[in-house]
Amino acid sequence: MKSIDIQTLNKMLGAGDAPILLDVRRRADYAANPQTIAGAKWCDPENIDRWVKDLPSARPIILYCVKGGPVSQSAVKRLRKEGFNAALVEGGLKAWIDSGQPVHAVLPKPYTIQPDDVDILRRAGVSEQDIVHSVKVAEKALEIAARTRADLDMVMVGRGALFHDLGKAKTHDIEHGQLGAQMGATLGLPTTITAVMEKHIRGGLSSEEAVELGLPVKDYTLGTLEERIIIYADRLVDIITDGIVEIQAEKEAEDRFEEILQNIPKYGKNDRTLVRYLGYHREIQGLVKK
Repeated sequence: MKSIDIQTLNKMLGAGDAPILLDVRRRADYAANPQTIAGAKWCDPENIDRWVKDLPSARPIILYCVKGGPVSQSAVKRLRKEGFNAALVEGGLKAWIDSGQPVHAVLPKPYTIQPDDVDILRRAGVSEQDIVHSVKVAEKALEIAARTRADLDMVMVGRGALFHDLGKAKTHDIEHGQLGAQMGATLGLPTTITAVMEKHIRGGLSSEEAVELGLPVKDYTLGTLEERIIIYADRLVDIITDGIVEIQAEKEAEDRFEEILQNIPKYGKNDRTLVRYLGYHREIQGLVKK
C-alpha cells in the first residue's frame, strides 16, 4: 500500500504540479464533519465505480479518509489496479488536523435524495411503484425534520426513509422488514439505515409482538427521533396517496392524523400499533415549528 505522511503531503500541495486530492470518507463521516483539506474534493467511496472514470490518468492522486484506514486503503487499491498513481495519507484527516494543519470548512448543504441511492433500489429489484412511494416518504420525512427544532442527522432521515422498504424487492409480506435489513447489510449500508428497515414494521414492535408475528425475537422499539420521524412520514404518505381519505392538502393528513388512525383500521392496525403512532404524532407535532 503506497502512502505518504503529512509533511510530504504539505510539500506536494505547495508545488506547482500539485496532485489531485480526494476526500473519500464515508458519507456519514463527511456529513458529521464537513471539513476538508483545502483543495480536496469529496467522493463517496460507495460510488467509486462512477467517479473513477472521470479521473485524469496523468496526475498523481492522493486520497484520505478519517484515519487512513480501510476506506482509503480500499480506494487506493482500486485506483492502482486501474493504473492510477495513487497513494493514501497516513493517519487521514485526523492526522492532518492533529498536526496543526489548516482545514477548509465546507458549508453544510441541505441533504437531498441522491440519484445513486435510488439506483441502488432499482438494481436491487424494488418495483417502480415502491420506489415512488419510498422517494415520497423520504421527501416527507426530510420536510418534517426540517420543521422541527431538533438537531437531527438529516442524512440518516433521508436515506433511512428512502431505503425503509428495500425488502419489498423480495416480498410485500411482513417479513420484508427483516429481509430488507439483510439486503441492506449485504449492500454495505450503515446499520442505522438497516435498523430502520427492520424496525418500521407496525411502527416498532415489542418482542412479544414479534413472537406473535413469527419474526425474530428482539425489541424493535424506535429509539431515535430520526427513526420516529421516518415511520411517521411513512404513515402520512400512505394517507395522502392511498385515496381512501379525501385530502385537499398534505398538511391535512397531519391535522387529521388522530381521527384518521382511530377510524380507519388500515392505518391504525390494532390497539398497540395505534398507541405507538399517536405517540409519535404528538411528540413530533410538539417539536414542529409553528
